[in-house]
Amino acid sequence: MFALIDCNNFFVSCERVFRPDLEHKPVVVLSSNDGCVIARSNEAKLLGIPMSAPLFEIRHLVKAYGVETLSCNFELYGDMSHRVMNVLQQQYKNVEVYSIDEAFLMFDANLDWAQEGEKLHRHILQCTGIPTSIGFGPTKTLAKLASIQAKALGVPYYIDGTSSYHHTLKTTSVSKIWGIGAKLTKSLKQHGIYSAYDLMTIEPSWARRNYNIIVERIVQELNGFSCMPLTLIQEPKKSIQITRSFFKPIRDEEILKQAIARYGFRLSAKLREVSQKTTTLFVYAQNSPFRNETSVFHQRTIVLTEPTNSTSTIIGHAQEAIKYFFDPKVAYHKIGIMAVDLRDATQPSTRVLFDKPKALARPDIDKVMDTLNKRFGLGTVRPLSCGESIEWMNKRDNKTPAYTTNWKNLVQVKAK
Repeated sequence: MFALIDCNNFFVSCERVFRPDLEHKPVVVLSSNDGCVIARSNEAKLLGIPMSAPLFEIRHLVKAYGVETLSCNFELYGDMSHRVMNVLQQQYKNVEVYSIDEAFLMFDANLDWAQEGEKLHRHILQCTGIPTSIGFGPTKTLAKLASIQAKALGVPYYIDGTSSYHHTLKTTSVSKIWGIGAKLTKSLKQHGIYSAYDLMTIEPSWARRNYNIIVERIVQELNGFSCMPLTLIQEPKKSIQITRSFFKPIRDEEILKQAIARYGFRLSAKLREVSQKTTTLFVYAQNSPFRNETSVFHQRTIVLTEPTNSTSTIIGHAQEAIKYFFDPKVAYHKIGIMAVDLRDATQPSTRVLFDKPKALARPDIDKVMDTLNKRFGLGTVRPLSCGESIEWMNKRDNKTPAYTTNWKNLVQVKAK
């Protein structure tokens, strides 16, 4: 039996852990530059605020109903996610971290799922303050559908392929099924498949013949035949990217260099976090697609002679790329850096036969920076090339403190 643990309105729930005054109030979390809605409380959903709605389009609702608008605080959300997953991994052996707010578990088939679900919900809430919805089923797909019902009912829920749950499947849109996107939903509806029940009753061979093996597996899973085992060991990432939009257009080369240095610094730290190195860097910059300007996309690919996750090496190449394609006539809106062709950092690298010997790297500097930043907060120690001024950074006017990752932001409690 599988279980899916889904953190309710995760970004909003993270904020409420440290802001109990937000309970029972409409709350939305905004994307970078406070542009669009990326998370909503149940109260905000009831007001009709849609996901991805631009802030300027819902100003009237914000003003009329006193909706709390918060800037994204990904430092907080990432750490709270780690805490939730750590609670699960300490208590259970088979845990697959599926996303920042979801995890699959596997249990014995004769489990008392209702009792276990209630116990797990209380335990996570007690340890982290995050409310969850928990769905059970004989397959991942059914457990995922069960979690949707659990969220609506407020209690753990179980679904299998038997007739006792056919009503639930008939009232569940095919678009709600895990792995069925908008394009596939439209195609299935053209074949008269509107609900999860409709998809469950078709022949798996027809699904494979008309679509692909993935849809065939979904049909099998809806019928209670497990085709997707737990992924206990995460596959190595194929690429890592750091990119942000600026609060306002930038025409200054030095500011772009500072920005790409910060992104390169973060990229190198991420590579070391997952014990990987890169042999290829992709640096790019573009203007805004929403201004009446000719579209500009500048890019440069840097192929390195040997794999690296060195902060100084990555920043040096990134800044050279900016210098290479910078055009003072362009108002840059967004820049980014991507590491591709990743290698295992624990494996020895192959050197070019006739390459000149290079000075020994100083990995201890990166190790010290990582240790200090992990202990005292991201960016506590960083290269001088990252600069001090951050006026160019994305707008987050209503960002809450990094309560759990920065000593300066610790919640202060005073006794009277």
